[in-house]
Amino acid sequence: MHPRTDLALLAESLAHLSKTPYFNRAIEKHAYALIYVIKHALTISPPYDDEILRSFADKVWTCHRYLQGSTTKEAPYEIEYCMRHAISDWLTDPCLVTTALTDKKDFHLKPGDPWDFVAKTMDRYTGQLPQEKLIFIGVPRIYKHMPLFCAALYHELGHFVDLARNVTDVTFLTHPVHGVSDGVQELLQNHRREHFADLFAACYVGSAIVDSIHAINPHADHSPTHPATATRIDVIRSFLAGEDFEELSMYQEALQKLGLPRLEQRYAVPAIEAAFDDIRPYTVTDTPELHGMMAAGWSYLGKVKSGDGPQWAADANQLDVVRIVNDLTEKSIRNASIRSLWNEVPQ
Repeated sequence: MHPRTDLALLAESLAHLSKTPYFNRAIEKHAYALIYVIKHALTISPPYDDEILRSFADKVWTCHRYLQGSTTKEAPYEIEYCMRHAISDWLTDPCLVTTALTDKKDFHLKPGDPWDFVAKTMDRYTGQLPQEKLIFIGVPRIYKHMPLFCAALYHELGHFVDLARNVTDVTFLTHPVHGVSDGVQELLQNHRREHFADLFAACYVGSAIVDSIHAINPHADHSPTHPATATRIDVIRSFLAGEDFEELSMYQEALQKLGLPRLEQRYAVPAIEAAFDDIRPYTVTDTPELHGMMAAGWSYLGKVKSGDGPQWAADANQLDVVRIVNDLTEKSIRNASIRSLWNEVPQ
């Protein structure tokens, strides 16, 4: 369709989204800002070039997808909440996390840039633009209420930080590789990126990232894009064991040069057994325990699978157990977010 038609339809849909019962103020601000820019784009004279409008429409389409995903009762609010806490450790700019549910096994986390585009390209717009950076996360629809299966998003956040701050690129300045072909150089870069993302995730979810990687592709061999699963798990376990090794030192040096935090443990594994054995949520006490719910939940699932779980698990089938443990994890995180919001209310 013509970009002007698309933009008019998108403005209508964004206005409708703002009236949904699950809308929140931060998302509302971005939706209305998009609507105002669209109205400007459609009425300004002389008009913008169609190619500018087409590029802008593409960005609005993407924003619409994720804003819409965060305004329904299906939105995985709990994993968004965990991501916001982790993102704040690495990015100083305010961010807004929005989610789209995917219909395939696709986890992703990427930046949205509609406001940079507007500021640089649609320079006749004089309205105020939101300061928060939009971050888009994708979660498989069937995992929308399975937070333990979304631990892989911490790995995707590692990629996001790496690409945003050029961590892996800096490692090739501090630890260059000489005398290899361009193809080998690209393979090394891909493998360094994957190891960095794995170690980043391990900082927050501990052994849960091992469980996630093993569950997704337990027997993967080395490829041009990824190290072998066994190699990845060995590196993560060395890090979790507190070992010093050359690759870790390489990343730490790059992070130091960039003025970024070190790779270090940022979680505490909570003792969820008593609560989960009674089929009730655990009371999360702080942010490290919030991230630690991932490792604790995966560990609890492993305990049940080995036959060492409570009576209710012995009487249930495997899928019911998976659902119940994920549901308890989800409710534990949700309750923590509600308590946090309540504590922020002036007394």
